[in-house]
Amino acid sequence: MSWLFELHKTQPVAHTIGALALVCVLGMALGSLKFRGIGLGTAGVLFAGILVGHFGNPVDQHTLHFVKEFGLLLFVFTIGLQLGPGFFAALKDQGLKLNLLAATIVTLGAIGAPLIGVLAGFDMAAVLGIYSGAVTNTPSLGAASQTLSTLSNIDPDRLALPALGYAVAYPGAIIGIIGTLLLLKQVFPYFSKLPLASRLQTAPATSHANYLRSFSECPGIFH
Repeated sequence: MSWLFELHKTQPVAHTIGALALVCVLGMALGSLKFRGIGLGTAGVLFAGILVGHFGNPVDQHTLHFVKEFGLLLFVFTIGLQLGPGFFAALKDQGLKLNLLAATIVTLGAIGAPLIGVLAGFDMAAVLGIYSGAVTNTPSLGAASQTLSTLSNIDPDRLALPALGYAVAYPGAIIGIIGTLLLLKQVFPYFSKLPLASRLQTAPATSHANYLRSFSECPGIFH
């Protein structure tokens, strides 16, 4: 079995592929576990990667870089395929409001992250990763890393800071999202059961009841 423990030295590419496969298997197994109907899903791969990266042997950086870029490309591509059929219909229905809300959230985060980073004394390269992890936005992490790599005379250690900040902030963001979903799960059914007069006093006279009903019945989130 000594060849297995020496694989990262003798066959670094094979060792990297094996480590990535192990992380995927462990991550999906972790993500399949559910608490009160809510699970980590594919985010479990990140937690598995943190554990394997901490306790395992270093992997080949060239292979890891290729897999990272190719994986990000596949991630964005599959998101586009998934959302493509209903994208334009959603834009016609609530597109302006949804985009304004999204732009507001991103803008507030983009303003708040550097300010907190300056006050806390964080390196701005780490702040980029923390911001990406806090909003669970993997493509922004890739964009931040690529932007830093184009700067001249940048320390290689600083190039690793965005990924480190992302890994630190992402678990907290996942916990916050899960906690918010659990809270909404309790609040929305109660809100939808209120008398009609009470709902009209507490919400605009649009289709809020339909939104609440469709949200609470959304498959794959609470069931």
